[in-house]
Amino acid sequence: MLFDVVELVKLIKRAAVDAVEATKPVNLCFGMVESVGPLRISVEQRMTLSGAQLIMPGSVAALPLSAGDKVILLRQQGGQKYFVIDRIGEM
Repeated sequence: MLFDVVELVKLIKRAAVDAVEATKPVNLCFGMVESVGPLRISVEQRMTLSGAQLIMPGSVAALPLSAGDKVILLRQQGGQKYFVIDRIGEM
């Protein structure tokens, strides 16, 4: 019986964490362009994004990004996709 109570507590904690995460559909973060061919962006020195992970709106795609450029991104809930908002100045 004790094992069932422990599992129930874990399930309740997980549900609480999921509920909190659901209230934050996006997360603002910063990155640096590592390369442009192919486009690779390092996000806050924790991971590198490329390809299908990046969503580039036409206004940003028209900008000639260069290695070393700093960009601002929105992380989609769950962290699977990142929307590149714009190139930024010094952070």
